[in-house]
Amino acid sequence: MNILEIIEAKKRGRELTEEQIRFAVDGFTADTFAAYQMSAFLMATWFNGMTDAETAALTGAMLESGEQLDTSFMDAPSADKHSTGGVGDKVSLLLAPLAAECGLKVPMLSGRGLGHTGGTLDKLEAIPGYRIHMETDRFLALTDRVGCAIIGQSGSIAPADGRIYALRDVTATVDCIPLITASIMSKKLAAGPRTIVIDLKTGSGAFMRDLDKARELARLLVATGRRYGRRMSVVFSDMDQPLGVAVGHANETIEALDALRPGRRTTAPQDLVTLTEDLVAEMVRVSGLCPDRRQSLQRVREVWDSGRALRRALDWVAAQDGRLDPDRADFGLEVAPLAVELQAPRDGWLAGVDCRQVGLALADMGGARRRVEDPLDLSCGIDWLPQVGDAVAQGQPLARVYCARKDQARVAVKRLEAALRLSETEVPAHELIMGRVE
Repeated sequence: MNILEIIEAKKRGRELTEEQIRFAVDGFTADTFAAYQMSAFLMATWFNGMTDAETAALTGAMLESGEQLDTSFMDAPSADKHSTGGVGDKVSLLLAPLAAECGLKVPMLSGRGLGHTGGTLDKLEAIPGYRIHMETDRFLALTDRVGCAIIGQSGSIAPADGRIYALRDVTATVDCIPLITASIMSKKLAAGPRTIVIDLKTGSGAFMRDLDKARELARLLVATGRRYGRRMSVVFSDMDQPLGVAVGHANETIEALDALRPGRRTTAPQDLVTLTEDLVAEMVRVSGLCPDRRQSLQRVREVWDSGRALRRALDWVAAQDGRLDPDRADFGLEVAPLAVELQAPRDGWLAGVDCRQVGLALADMGGARRRVEDPLDLSCGIDWLPQVGDAVAQGQPLARVYCARKDQARVAVKRLEAALRLSETEVPAHELIMGRVE
């Protein structure tokens, strides 16, 4: 067996065996053939696709290239949520303690943001002292004791995926559904949860902009997870506008924690609340803790409204050495001062927003990465105030920009101004949750 034969077979559209796929992944990881040969294999896959069996084999080869966490010793079902990324997506910060308080164990391995999308780890680093790295045994023990923990993915988890993704990024093969599936599932399976719920976002702020393509990806994610004995569900959610109000790091973390306060479920940004409780309820139901959606949603709302989820969040953050002050409105996090306010130029309705540009406006202030090595200003942020379909009046604030440097804030506001579309006639609101697959 050699890599040239495998490339030739995939170039001709033939189905590869599990052994051939494993040979390609293991050989590239071990540097037994050149990166340009793996690039050729990836491009052949982009053009000709993979069967479900090939995708599962690729997932397995990448999964087995590194460490696999064992959650079988935990005294409750383990579950995790994966988001395909977006703008203002701070759901994990609410979801983990809510799901834990509902009776699940939630071991989350999260990533950083890149480009216009935010990363959960960056939001958590806005909390003074929070530890994003720890030994695997301690991470699992902490998850079992506290109910949830969120750390950064180490290089020992699916290292083959890291190397292959770096090639995909520079060979225009990122947008290949079998490759996306294997990348997501190899990492999620490695973390050990028995239930996996995926928030698959579509729209201008998501990498998957087309709903039909999203459905194709969802079907393959579910099929791959089931081949590895996981309980799976995919929820489609809208990313044609920011989720919630806050876009940034410290301000998103504050918004998430504040939403968990007793009584805030009905007054916090309702898109954030609706998506969060839907995803947690899905985790509870699919894991088998509740027989149907009605009962699982009722359980989520009970632990939210009682304040138990907030107490669980405070315990989890403290267990990872983070310091929060719940007696303060900002929980003790540093937020930059208000620099500029964007106002509506005329009366009308918000007809649309280029959500990607909102995320890039954060990058204009140093709050998002254009390159992996870029440092971040965790204190800057944007409050995006209206939602699509809202009526706005001339002079009404549409966005508030928080930044220590007003010159950067002005650049961000110009981008935000160009990103929005106003209509002289009423427009319908966007549907937040657009379906599910399991």
